[in-house]
Amino acid sequence: MVLAGTLLSATPAMSQAPQAESSPPVQGMPEMQQGAVDALAKMSRYLRSLKRFHVDADTVTDAVLSTGQNVGFLHHTELSVQRPDKVRAAVTGQARNRGFVYDGKTFTLYEHSQGKRYYSRVGAPPTIDALIRDIDQKYQVGMPLADLFYWGMDPDDAAQLRSALFIGLDRVGGEWCNHYAYQQPGLDWELWISAGSRPLPCRFVITDTSQPSRPRHSVNYRWDVNRAFPAGTFTYRVPAGAQRIEMRPPFAAMEDTPATGGRK
Repeated sequence: MVLAGTLLSATPAMSQAPQAESSPPVQGMPEMQQGAVDALAKMSRYLRSLKRFHVDADTVTDAVLSTGQNVGFLHHTELSVQRPDKVRAAVTGQARNRGFVYDGKTFTLYEHSQGKRYYSRVGAPPTIDALIRDIDQKYQVGMPLADLFYWGMDPDDAAQLRSALFIGLDRVGGEWCNHYAYQQPGLDWELWISAGSRPLPCRFVITDTSQPSRPRHSVNYRWDVNRAFPAGTFTYRVPAGAQRIEMRPPFAAMEDTPATGGRK
């Protein structure tokens, strides 16, 4: 649960909070605080340094109805990572159970919902970093929660920012976090980063400002950075009765539909 409030609206009990960060603006750019930019880089470096971890995340993602109204869809994600070559992710919500498993050699994408079970399996590159690029380029499949892990790896990341501000201290799930706000073309986003020695993301909210209804996607994280994974964690065991289907690029799947005159 997020306990709202910044230093400006703090109660006396917040006198025991960690010292808030502060940063002067970059000269000539009063809305671009260097400390807020540096916080992103620091968080990203720390996340990439973790050899193994488990994160539970609760998300709300807006969809825009034909009426222009936003409606939120709730999901719960469990992500287990053992670098350099092991990942397991499961996403539940809306009576669906989806996820993927990567063991360093193969990548399995599955969906179990409404009594039906499907899975696809393909050969995979030898590292997580290469896998993420590969499945995005070939199949337009993204790893859940991956966005923050790779901030700063593209030189254009920081260049896209139009505003970066430190807002104050908040408590997220009982933990003190530094609250930041960022803007880039078409997107406003907020990030809460743990104020302790481990700069982990606590909460993330992104708003699509290109649409009139400004739909949002929000995530609250709970971390275990010393998880010991039991044998079999990164192995997908095919359930009884599961149907294997071929994993193909989206455009290839479209060609197979009768509406396009492609293969049946």
